[in-house]
Amino acid sequence: MPVEAIIDLRRAMPAYDEELWTLMDRVGGRNLVNLSDATLQARLDHLDRNIQYLDNGNTPRDSLSEDNGWLSPWWWLRARHWTILEFQRRGITSMPTSTILPMPALAPGFDGVVAGGRKLLVRLGETRWLLQLLNGCIRFAPAGTYRNENLDAARADEEMSKAYRRPAQAIRITGSDGSTIEPIGDVVFASRRCVERNGELENTPYWFCSFSSDLDPRLFKEFAGSDACIVIFEPMKFVERALPHLNRAAPHAAKSLFPNEYFDPHFPCGYKPRAMVSKEMAFAYQREMRFALDPEGGPPLADGAFFVEIGSIEDIAAVYAASGDKIAGTGPRSFLA
Repeated sequence: MPVEAIIDLRRAMPAYDEELWTLMDRVGGRNLVNLSDATLQARLDHLDRNIQYLDNGNTPRDSLSEDNGWLSPWWWLRARHWTILEFQRRGITSMPTSTILPMPALAPGFDGVVAGGRKLLVRLGETRWLLQLLNGCIRFAPAGTYRNENLDAARADEEMSKAYRRPAQAIRITGSDGSTIEPIGDVVFASRRCVERNGELENTPYWFCSFSSDLDPRLFKEFAGSDACIVIFEPMKFVERALPHLNRAAPHAAKSLFPNEYFDPHFPCGYKPRAMVSKEMAFAYQREMRFALDPEGGPPLADGAFFVEIGSIEDIAAVYAASGDKIAGTGPRSFLA
């Protein structure tokens, strides 16, 4: 559904309050003032893409206020309104954004938690690698390897640090002698995974395997080379089976499965972004669930990817082609209605 159609539906609802959002913007100041016109347009493009992926004008999350963050439809609409206000202040017109195809109807049992359904783990990729996962081989990638310009836009990101930005006009920096330092542009506040050893900062790596909480067939076009997906219907059973093998293979690493927290880098929320857990809002359409291994500064798990064999999960998962047809495993013959 085009973003304009979604906004038209939302405008008729009490929670859509442009007057309040405009007042908040005036009180909070111009957080986007230092963005170039091109970067401002890119921000709007990201917002519109995510709105189309996450909102159809009527979601199970409509009761969540903007203060609940990215899961609230109103959080996105408010961020978009603030972005449009910056266009208006500059006297320029935003360019039309691309329309995302509507979400196809899924078979019963395939709606994930963001869509108001059940807990699932979904991973897109090449059939051959997903069949290996179905047979019990989990690949955990080093977080640092995702800072790679050769990766597609859906995969490439800085996973060892996260940052938010404040306009220099809102910051006062005072030197040790009491003098004032005038910053230029946006001031970046970064949270980096590192420790100090012998007077130098060293990265503290971690490894993870990414999934989505929801099955969304539209994501096949976002992840280059993906021709299939694996759907794990019993995430907790999957974790329970994996843990004994992980405890033997990586006894000193912390193990966790969690949803990513998506944040707006130009409008800081009430918590500090964390490298392992947080991602910028541009990636929210992926609805990532992260299965992570964290040595917490201890010896690295591997020089590269870390593989663990946990035994077949064919009884709780299935691999499906992008067409919806089942290739192997348990579950319905197709994920499409």
